[in-house]
Parts: sequence; C-alpha cells; structure tokens
Amino acid sequence: MQKHIRENGNVIYGDLSKQVNLKLDFKGKNSILFLSPKCTLKNTCITLKDNSLVFLGDGLKMINIIIHSHSVCYMGNNNYCNPSGQRSLLLSERKNIIIGDQCLFSHTIWFRNADPHLIYDNITNKRINPTQSIYIGDHVWVGQEVAFLKKSFVASGSIIGTKSVVTKLCYSNTINAGNPIKQVKENISWRGECVHNWDLEETNKYNYIPNSDFKYTYNQNEFLSPKAIEEKLDSLNTAQEKLEFVYNAIYCNKNKNRFAYFKDMPYDIPLPKYENKFKSLKFEEIDETKPQLTHKN
Repeated sequence: MQKHIRENGNVIYGDLSKQVNLKLDFKGKNSILFLSPKCTLKNTCITLKDNSLVFLGDGLKMINIIIHSHSVCYMGNNNYCNPSGQRSLLLSERKNIIIGDQCLFSHTIWFRNADPHLIYDNITNKRINPTQSIYIGDHVWVGQEVAFLKKSFVASGSIIGTKSVVTKLCYSNTINAGNPIKQVKENISWRGECVHNWDLEETNKYNYIPNSDFKYTYNQNEFLSPKAIEEKLDSLNTAQEKLEFVYNAIYCNKNKNRFAYFKDMPYDIPLPKYENKFKSLKFEEIDETKPQLTHKN
C-alpha cells in the first residue's frame, strides 16, 4: 500500500491512480486521507483542515466532504452511491461522522453535525445547540433528498424514507420517515436488488426469501456503542492515532451485529476488545515534499 507524504505533515494512504476526477485540498496540517486498497472515488471533492481524518473503505464512492479540524469521517466497505447525484458531508467542531458497510444511498443526501451558529437559553445564558456526531450502521437504505443532522444514529438494517430529516436514534430493522423523522414500521428487512426492469418471473422469484441475512440481533458483547467510540476518539490527539483506532476497532470488525440496536437495550457499554492490526500493514513511502527525479534516455 502506498503512503504519500505531503507538505505540512499531511499524508495520503492509498493508490491515487485508481481515483477518477478527485479534487483533494489539504488546507491545514497533520491531516490524513486513508483509501482502502479497493476504494475508488469518482467525481469527488475532499477538503481537510488541521489534524482531521477521512477514512474511505472498499467500493466506488461519489461524495463531497468538507472536514474541519480534529474531526473524523469514516465510511466503510461496499456502500452504494446512486450516480444521479451527490452525497455531501460537512464535519465541524471536532465531531465525527461514522458510516458502516453495505449501505445504499440515493442522491442529494447531506450530513451536517453542526447548526453551525450559536443558540443560547435566555434564562441561563448557556449554549443549547452543541455540535454532535452522526452514526449510520450497516445495511441502511437511505432514500433521496435526506438530511442527517447532529445526534443521528441509524442502526443496522433500517430504512430512511425520501425527504426525511434525521435527528435522533432509529432502531434496527425499522422504516423511518418524515420531518422530523419518526418510526412508521418495525420488524422489517430489505434487500438491494433493483426491480425496475423485472419481468413477472423475476418478481415472483423474490416474493419470498428463505433466509434471514438482513435480520439483525442486539448482542451486548459485539455492539459498537457510538458513545464509547466518541469517548475513545476524544481521548486521542492526532489523526494518526485516530486512524489506527478506526482501522482496528471498526474497519477490521466483521461482526454482523456490531451496529445493531433496539429499544431499551443497553447503550452505554465499553467497546469490545480489538487487536492492533494496523501495525502489520506495509507501506511504500512516497515523499512528495521532495523533487522527483526524472530519468533521461
């Protein structure tokens, strides 16, 4: 795996030759862009401020990211992005956006974890709109023109309806819709096949499925609590430390039910134990701060 060393301590891990129309702008210092070995970006713009981390897993992604200082943007493996439009993520005030694996995102979707201006209670003079992180679990289907705002947690296996505004916790295997969002159905699961051009035989084929691949179960020993992840990220000082944590604790975690959550289940629990697998990775360092030698025939 390549490690591109740029000015001001900024680093890119990954193969830049695989990226199509990537516009990358390091506006500060000591930030990291990590592209997994099978990550391909297309028509993507990423702007990083001081000491921030963008981690993008396997699969094709079409996104726009602006990440301010000391924040983490994590997007896992094999998330589908509808090519009809963009997904925009704006991260502020040292808070994060964490997205799991195998999600399906329609177009014109945006994530924003700050308001971003200040609101105060006139009795106490205390601020009442703190910036908060956003968490999306695994296998979440998001309809078009959805907004994710601060404090959102969409647990694995759920559906978010078109034009919804997400501001709270949505449980696993539920359908949620509206502005503000509310649960409209529970005990559902979904699959990613597209029905547009099906004939009657294909329709009948999927009228019943004999498996439970996308039914999720809460397991306290496997659950990656957003609260515990936040506390760990807050305790780390550098983008490199945060990179190693999300790689080890999230990217290498293959438990199906890691982001599965249901009503009244324990939430404030410690992270499961994880190994330090990042230290075993091998990198080809490319120092882009120095002039590259050219060979003449």
